[in-house]
Amino acid sequence: MKRIINIYIFREMIPNFTTSLIVFTFLVLAGRILKLTEWMVNHGTDISQVLLIIVYTIPYVLFFTLPMATLLGSLIAFSRLNEDNEIIALKSSGISLCQIMPPVVAFSIISYLFASLIAIYLIPISNYSMAKVLFEIARLNTSIGIKQGVFNDNIPNIVLYANHISPHDQTMEGVFIFDERDPVLSNTIIAQQGRISSNPKQMSLNLHLLDGSVFMVSKDLDSSRLIRFKTYDLNIELSAIMSKFSSLRKGRKEMSISELRRYIKENKKGTVRHNKAAIELQRKFSIPFACLLLGLIGLPLGLMKGAKGRSWGIALSIAVFMVYYILLFVSDSLGETGTLNPVVAMWIPNMVLGAATFILFRRAAQET
Repeated sequence: MKRIINIYIFREMIPNFTTSLIVFTFLVLAGRILKLTEWMVNHGTDISQVLLIIVYTIPYVLFFTLPMATLLGSLIAFSRLNEDNEIIALKSSGISLCQIMPPVVAFSIISYLFASLIAIYLIPISNYSMAKVLFEIARLNTSIGIKQGVFNDNIPNIVLYANHISPHDQTMEGVFIFDERDPVLSNTIIAQQGRISSNPKQMSLNLHLLDGSVFMVSKDLDSSRLIRFKTYDLNIELSAIMSKFSSLRKGRKEMSISELRRYIKENKKGTVRHNKAAIELQRKFSIPFACLLLGLIGLPLGLMKGAKGRSWGIALSIAVFMVYYILLFVSDSLGETGTLNPVVAMWIPNMVLGAATFILFRRAAQET
């Protein structure tokens, strides 16, 4: 009988979990798909590259939608059982709260292991693979997106104009560039010819200009300088360009656990780089552990008086989830600035969640 009840409760949680995970993941991906569709239409991005970016984005999205789906799967299941008085029937049969916990614990552990797999293995691999695809898109579309006779601002803080662009080798003639990347100087570059080349190893682009001049003017307009050149190379880091394709931060999120630990040791303790890397390392463990707690807390929340029905479960899940992520955001900020130890900061939300889970379980046990 206990085995049948455990299987019944476990099966009750799976459909809610699966539906929630699919819906939340799709909603997050929808904004990315619209952005990529715009690039595909306006700049000729290949559809295969768009599909690759979507595939590589899924692990990162799942990492943050999985805790929400875990909470919904557990809470809605017990809200439904509570609404249909099945919990009362179980209590009348002598089934205690502890006896209906095994399927919830098993469900939460599976979610925890799945989230850990994503955090430790899939996210670094997918982010690194995405960086390669984004580089290729940026390399191709920076030249393709530049139109002759138009002031192009595809590259942040750089405006580029070309009288004529060869359709065969993308050689530009009559080039005008206004470069504001330097915080001290504004550079205006005029060249007879120019061509874009890429450096895959350094993830950068290079504008190779011929026969021109560079006008350097300080931002406070106190000084100026004129330089004439036969050849001039303007190097462009792709991090700014890639932000147009992806909101994901690169670098630390592409690192494995061993790489993050090595990076932490290489940076002085207390610096922003050290703190951010330490937070990223702890995030790989703290958020999966939150899946375990969120799955467990769904049981007592679903058994609360008045907690009946799917709509109640969804509303309460969203409220709990918002509180958790507000705590996570605040802790992340405090850890980055060094106000709190990064390790402690990333586990504060789980400490609060764990305390709430213990209190709610104790209250639910007293009511049975």
